[in-house]
Amino acid sequence: MEAKIKKISGLSKLLSVKTRVSDDLLHLFGKFGISRLLSRLSLEKHDGVSSSELILSLCLFRIVGESIYSICKHKIYELSNHGKNCFYRMMIRPQMNWRRLMNHFALRYMCLLRKYGEDPQSDTTTCFIIDDTVLEKSGVRMEGISRVYDHVKGRCVLGYKLLLCAFFDGKTTIPFDFSLHQEKGKQGDCGLTKQQYRKAYHIKRNTGNPDYKCFQECKMSKMEVAMDMLRRGWKMGLHAKYVITDSWFTCEQLMTCVRSIGKGAMHIVGLAKMGKTKYTVSGRKKNAAELIATYERERGKNCRNYKCRYIQLNGHLGDIPVRIFLINYGRNSRMERPAIPPFKFACSLLPKEVITSFFSTNFCNFFINLSYYVIITLILR
Repeated sequence: MEAKIKKISGLSKLLSVKTRVSDDLLHLFGKFGISRLLSRLSLEKHDGVSSSELILSLCLFRIVGESIYSICKHKIYELSNHGKNCFYRMMIRPQMNWRRLMNHFALRYMCLLRKYGEDPQSDTTTCFIIDDTVLEKSGVRMEGISRVYDHVKGRCVLGYKLLLCAFFDGKTTIPFDFSLHQEKGKQGDCGLTKQQYRKAYHIKRNTGNPDYKCFQECKMSKMEVAMDMLRRGWKMGLHAKYVITDSWFTCEQLMTCVRSIGKGAMHIVGLAKMGKTKYTVSGRKKNAAELIATYERERGKNCRNYKCRYIQLNGHLGDIPVRIFLINYGRNSRMERPAIPPFKFACSLLPKEVITSFFSTNFCNFFINLSYYVIITLILR
């Protein structure tokens, strides 16, 4: 996975002078007080190179887009004077709680925003974003490795699924929790042969160490871990108004979890595919395609601003009362649309006259991608 920093204009000045990259970026990261943070979390090493120095160096390696091996061998940007082994030992250290460190990095960033008066206001639309991506690997000897489906390539690749939860404050997307996952596959063999499975790394872990829990999560459902992430995010003080997910995560189980957090303070905006899910409208259960066929002529309306046609319905999803919007942008699903902030991608699917009621009502929201149609359902309190 490559670090996508080409659009971060603020780094261009720092990276333009190679001889000063290390000092300038270290000064920037010094704002986070990593040494004090590690000491307070009891994550500091007792001997050798300090954890704070190694973590800072690892962050800098990703910013300049170089690997540990290339940095240590060629002394690129003069970022490190240590050997590569100390970095590898740091990353596989059983006592290192990377999740806890990431949580406190996010909280420290929010503290810096408040210090400089850039924290989100009470009327700012904030949200949690849950998504997963593929970390493709090339060797079968890594622990927990499996074949995972890559929807971009349309096939299975060797690697891991990275599940990430981020907090969007209206300006900045701040990742605060993560987990790695394997996929069992239909045969339950993770897509590996018996010989490949035997070659994979195996170790007996101490149940009291953080790496034990991380490895257990690797075998858990992403849905269960995602719900735990949302609970942890709310508990640590990141209070969002919405949860944004893609089609894999949008289900009644997650919706119930979201509504239970913060006594119903959060709502959900999510994608879903065309499927067999039944919505009860006017006393009859129909799936998305049947709703379109039934109500397109009777309740269909046009929106000139977005050049689309939409249908608005009230119904139920299971026992949950919902308001449903079915939106058709035409058969050309690759129609160009203006660039929008992360949260506003949901708004781009709504007619302009619907957006106001969409965000002003006390609803839990999610929308469903249906071929060239889109369904948006709003869950009533």
